Amino acid sequence: MFIRTRLRHLPGVALALALAAILAACGGPPVALNGTITDAYTGKPVPSATIRLGGSEITTDTGGKYQFSQWSEKDTLQIAANGYEPVSVALAAQPQLAKPTPPAVSLDAKLRPNTLVGVVADSYTGVPLAGAVVKAGETISATTGADGRYALAAVPESFVLTIAAPDHEPISQNLKRTTSLDSTLRPNVLTGAITDSYTGKPLVGATVQAGDATAATGADGRYRLERVPEKATVKISADGYAALTQPLEKTTAIDAALRPDVLKGTLVDGATGAPIKNATVIATPSLNTADVAFVRIDRSSDGQFKLEGVPEQGYLQVIAPGYRKATVALEAGKVPTTIKLEPFAARALYITAATASNIEHVISYFDTIDKTELNAIVIDLKSDLRDDLGLIYYDSQVPIVKELHTARDIMNLPAILAEAKKRGIYTIARVHIFSHDNVLAEAKPEWAGKDRKTGGVYAVYPGPGIHYDWLDPWNKNVWDYNIQLGVEAAQLGFDEINFDYIRFPDPDPSTDDAERLQLSKPADWKNNPDAMFNNIATLMEQSQRAINGAGAFFSVDVFGYAAWTPQKTIGQNVGLMSQHADYICPMVYPSHYGLHELGFDNAAAHPYEIVLESLKRGAELVGTNRAVLRPWLQDFTLRWVPKDQIVDYGPGQVRAQIQATEDFGKAAGWQLWDSDNVYTEAALKPKK
Repeated sequence: MFIRTRLRHLPGVALALALAAILAACGGPPVALNGTITDAYTGKPVPSATIRLGGSEITTDTGGKYQFSQWSEKDTLQIAANGYEPVSVALAAQPQLAKPTPPAVSLDAKLRPNTLVGVVADSYTGVPLAGAVVKAGETISATTGADGRYALAAVPESFVLTIAAPDHEPISQNLKRTTSLDSTLRPNVLTGAITDSYTGKPLVGATVQAGDATAATGADGRYRLERVPEKATVKISADGYAALTQPLEKTTAIDAALRPDVLKGTLVDGATGAPIKNATVIATPSLNTADVAFVRIDRSSDGQFKLEGVPEQGYLQVIAPGYRKATVALEAGKVPTTIKLEPFAARALYITAATASNIEHVISYFDTIDKTELNAIVIDLKSDLRDDLGLIYYDSQVPIVKELHTARDIMNLPAILAEAKKRGIYTIARVHIFSHDNVLAEAKPEWAGKDRKTGGVYAVYPGPGIHYDWLDPWNKNVWDYNIQLGVEAAQLGFDEINFDYIRFPDPDPSTDDAERLQLSKPADWKNNPDAMFNNIATLMEQSQRAINGAGAFFSVDVFGYAAWTPQKTIGQNVGLMSQHADYICPMVYPSHYGLHELGFDNAAAHPYEIVLESLKRGAELVGTNRAVLRPWLQDFTLRWVPKDQIVDYGPGQVRAQIQATEDFGKAAGWQLWDSDNVYTEAALKPKK
């Protein structure tokens, strides 16, 4: 130790002479040992490496070189450097040293780096992360300082590096021969506050979700969402509020204000204050668009409703049988919690599409309505003329109608509806469904019933040159065609859509009709009438949903006797049908009942009694179901019966039917029918 210390203080030449003298004194071989120490990863020299040999110690120069003048084969060369794994080399194991040749023999060595250094930063902000834990394998670790730096010592050549920090997504990667690595960690925690957009108050229990990560807001409306995946879409929802979604882009905080989208209220009779039992409540972006929120109440004892998914702007519309439609603009804090409905009973007359094609004629009927107790009009959308039976008489934009060319621009519906609205006249669009639509049957014969004898479309022939094709009630293409037409009419501005011929064919037993008729499914009214009943009811259920959703009432016409008992042969069961309509309109024409009905010599001569009894029986079938009865009344004289059975219908007979309806007390008005559209004005009371 004394010699080594003294030697370190000698000049270079003196040092060499001294070493030679020492080696000579020790008797070692006169051959020097030298070499170069290099980095095992880069191949670059390692300066200042410490090398021990026997009792001597030297350091490598800037080129990584060393030299010993005295050495022994029994020695071990020990090499160490800062940041490197130490190496020991037994000289006896080196073949080139067995017979060294003067002046020197070489022994090079490589040192493997065993440290890893770097900086850990936030990937969103670039700010260094303090307190991040960096691990190499399971046992070697370090923690970043305030500057985000770390240093790992004694790391192996290959290892798994993991870096973790609070509120950040940990990373893990396989490293090999790496000495420096800067890393960024992605924040994986989202925080914020959720409030009510109207009141500003915090929302408790709101759900915040991003991928599989979920969190709920506390009493202060704040949330903390952990383990948020990268590039996630955040969904914020709360019961009674419109959900909010937002792509997550390099942010760790989102505050949100949710808009209430649930409307609760109570419907009452504006005259009595009694709760409304049956209604549909919808919300629409505008007055003539389909609903974006829909709820139906049935047999309600308190008239309360809860409408979910209400838009921020638009209209609330209430459709309740026996009442005028209520429309309320959707404005925050201005929608009344109690909505009063005005009772309404339609008193209508009917006109064909051909009549309605002349605007002057329509105005004349409007004038009649204005000066009498009438307040409504029924208008055919399809032709009832034999030459173009079923042709849609306005420029329909329904896609299937345009494809089939089953419409012509004949009626000026916009002008008719605008004038009716100006006068306060309630408008009803009548649509033939399965019969009286030869145009559709000709355009789509595969949608129609089939005639077994001819192979063509099944039709009935009520008179010379007249035929009524029958569409197949099982065919849902026919359903869709007419439902779309009804929805369009509602959006054009009709208050109500009325479906007629919503039944199966009724073959005349005196003809071969039953033998000829073939539908896509059996219509076995004797053994399986329920299948026919349910088919019509299902069609009605879909129709009412769509038409109510478009902002209009929905009504259907049924045979007069259907108000007495289910009609198996045609599939009309008022008990079922009244669940899926706002109005059931039985055609209680006294002349169409059995001659001796109710024990009369001629039922047609007793219009009051026939109508009243039909409504009473119909009410029993309807029960507490949704629909309200509104009968079709006879304003024509039936001529195709024996002369002694003909009863001329004039003011007295028409008024008797109206009186029966009013005395019944539960009907929502009445509708006058005459196929020629000639009405007995003398039977009507003047406008009050």
